[in-house]
Amino acid sequence: MADAKIDIKKVLERIVEESDGHEHESEKDNFDRFLKEHGMHLNPFSDKIVDRRMFINKDRRALTRVLRSIKHNQSSISIFIAPTGAGKSENADFLIRNLPEEYLYWYNQIYRQTSKQLASSIIKDLDPSFDGKLRKMGRDEVIDTFNKVLTILPKRNKKLFCIFDQGEHFSQDSIELIVNATNPHFKENRSFSALILAVPRFEKRLDTWAENYDTTLKRVVVREYLRPFDVHQCVEYIARGLAISKRKDYIRIIKDREFDPFNLESIGLLIEKSRGHPSTLTDLCYLSLEIAADSLDSMVSESTVKEAWRRYPNKTGHKSAVKWYKRLEGLT
Repeated sequence: MADAKIDIKKVLERIVEESDGHEHESEKDNFDRFLKEHGMHLNPFSDKIVDRRMFINKDRRALTRVLRSIKHNQSSISIFIAPTGAGKSENADFLIRNLPEEYLYWYNQIYRQTSKQLASSIIKDLDPSFDGKLRKMGRDEVIDTFNKVLTILPKRNKKLFCIFDQGEHFSQDSIELIVNATNPHFKENRSFSALILAVPRFEKRLDTWAENYDTTLKRVVVREYLRPFDVHQCVEYIARGLAISKRKDYIRIIKDREFDPFNLESIGLLIEKSRGHPSTLTDLCYLSLEIAADSLDSMVSESTVKEAWRRYPNKTGHKSAVKWYKRLEGLT
């Protein structure tokens, strides 16, 4: 080919000939066709929050307790503990949407930052003009600036709510910063509250730290264990997804038992296979739609769900989550 002379004109003519009258490949996607045929305007199992409602896992008990603690100054640090895919981030997003008006929020992931790095991140996100100054400051200066911010906020009728995602990567240095920041700074009202999202292994480290803090860490921390969907919530999740996608009332879908393109038997099997683990249910629903679309089937049946489960790539993570849920039942 290197020695042959390329006739660009013939290449262009061939491209035009092959593309003439043909749709672009993406426009012929079976999944898009399947959604359209069943009156769906979008993938029902992608967005997890719609408007101000939780669209995936909503642990009402845990959410109520955390919001109550924030509003009534009862506790300053809450922890959502649950395996990967259990809905920690979705519950945190819901809290953000329902925070009292006076709260500013900071939401980021934790990667073993030192207290200086963590405090700097929070400060510069609240006020980007601090970025250059913080780089020149030592650790003690940064921590002092962070505490000054917490002192100023209540005077402006504001409070700070921080969400630390992947909290299992917390360093002890950063935990100390967070615990110390929970002290009241103005008229006995805390200007700082925090929510840590972490997988179960974080508890062992937390218990070790709690021994060093005597009663301080135990006093300020409230642990919330996010539970899996029950059968009711599984059905509600699927109904809400279809309702949003079809622009219908989800209660009407439930009353009419009109879960098109899922038949009722397939929904039962989806619940059975997912065992209430939110991310597993989400992935199996989506994968079932894909299989039905590519197979040119008109409906998602039990056999479709069985095939989706056979192909499901994260059985190891699912098994680990289900095992933790069982241990949780023994604790509560």
